[in-house]
Amino acid sequence: MNTISSVEKPKLSIVLASQNALESTRDCLSAIQKQSNGSDVEIVVVDNSTDKTAEIIKSEFPEIRLVEADNTKLIPELWAIGINESSGEYVALTTTHFVPSETWIASIFKAHEQPYAGIGGAIENDERAGAVAWAVYFCRYSPYMLPFDETEVEDFAADNASYKRRDLDRVKESMRNGFWETFVHKEMRAVGMSLLKSPKIIVYHQKSFTLFGFMNQRFWHGKQFGSARAAAVPGAKRIALVLLSPLIPFLYLYRITGRVVGRRRNIHRYILSLPILILFLVSWSLGEFTGYLRKS
Repeated sequence: MNTISSVEKPKLSIVLASQNALESTRDCLSAIQKQSNGSDVEIVVVDNSTDKTAEIIKSEFPEIRLVEADNTKLIPELWAIGINESSGEYVALTTTHFVPSETWIASIFKAHEQPYAGIGGAIENDERAGAVAWAVYFCRYSPYMLPFDETEVEDFAADNASYKRRDLDRVKESMRNGFWETFVHKEMRAVGMSLLKSPKIIVYHQKSFTLFGFMNQRFWHGKQFGSARAAAVPGAKRIALVLLSPLIPFLYLYRITGRVVGRRRNIHRYILSLPILILFLVSWSLGEFTGYLRKS
């Protein structure tokens, strides 16, 4: 495998945010290494775990570049650090909570033969997951559950995303506070770039958070989103966002339910995880509401 030490300008940089992924890191990195042999690929892991994930990477994957970050950083901030530390012509993003499919890298290269600036893939859940992991999956990744057709989109999850470096460089300002894909993609579209969602690029979500860990993450991500959104709109609209905040959990629940029922998959798992999912949606909504009140 060619790593950053042996390839001056690799074809592909894989940037992984790593945050308390003790149970899935080995499988994630092993899967990436297995399919990157013979390719011009660098792997950059930006870790701020408190569960000894970094020790596993250092001892079992010494050839992978590890960047250690402050443990107060959120996952989008880890991605931004990794993007700045990498140099590939293409940049692929995910986290160590995911295991890529066997054709992940090949599918990314193939997809980028098309003129799209960014390409998002499918996100499936580990079939062995418990109720909390399924609630995390439905809360965050239901738009990317198979099946779906390849199509142009306005947004996709950075947890399975890849970009042409030259296009990322054009929207660097949108990443000044981290790689928050909603705002990066908005800026890309504003300057005329196109985005694609492909069912051929697949990762599998593993157990990623505890119940309270994900509630906390949803709150802080929601707060960051609300703060950034409030800073970009006039005062009257900001007031409207504050007043409408109590409707946020119901809106998200409506959308998620529609996706699961429409794709006719995992419905029983959705029903079993619903009480936990509602907690996650309320946590995000409280964070978003707080962000509207205290814009950046």
